[in-house]
Amino acid sequence: MRSVVSQISGPSRWPLLALLLYLAPLLLMEGCCYAAPSGPESDSCSTLVQGRFFGFFLSSSALPSMPCSWTLQNPDPRRYTIFLKVTKPTEHCVPSQLRTFQYESFLETTRTYLGMESFDEVVKLCDASAPVAFLEAGKQFLQMRKGLPRAGKTMKDGDGDFKTEYLVVGKRNPSMAACQMLCQWLEDCLASSTSSRPCGIMQTPCTCWEPPPLLSEGDSCYHNGVYLENCLPSMKESGKNAEMN
Repeated sequence: MRSVVSQISGPSRWPLLALLLYLAPLLLMEGCCYAAPSGPESDSCSTLVQGRFFGFFLSSSALPSMPCSWTLQNPDPRRYTIFLKVTKPTEHCVPSQLRTFQYESFLETTRTYLGMESFDEVVKLCDASAPVAFLEAGKQFLQMRKGLPRAGKTMKDGDGDFKTEYLVVGKRNPSMAACQMLCQWLEDCLASSTSSRPCGIMQTPCTCWEPPPLLSEGDSCYHNGVYLENCLPSMKESGKNAEMN
């Protein structure tokens, strides 16, 4: 750089020097703030999924080695929400081997996840009492990271295999196909939830159940503001409805 500037003589040298002084801090700043979305670059195996709104994978294919990571990027967290369904392994599950979390970005220089939020307590991969886990994520990235087992434990190929399905659903005007799948997930999630293991889906942009019909207080199937299920109106009320029709 010094030899190039020395060859330029006269007043034209100063604009070039000013340009170099202006660009140098920007180049340094770019190096300091470099971000790797999928996490540490030292991992020998990583997958970053972008521009996909639904799909699935098996851990044996997406996370074939250790350490390894699979990351799904939300195209716009202001407009979309990520929903995940994890079908847990039936055997040979190793606790603390898989981590599931969402975050905003990863800084390579400091090896820090910004805005990180763990889903390990929601997934509970080795909890056989709930064979399926559901969760929703609203940040920029959702990652599943497979780490090395604890000391003294060995792993074989194919052990602890599990399946993961994902949906990226719009917060406004979601598609009918996405809502059909998401409503089925929500129904299964609520059916298996308990006080110690609540459903991981908090809210959906879809209307999954039809609201009950609006009835008057005089209807025998409507009592104290509650619509009674499996209830048939009295013969007197049926006659009134027939006359009105």
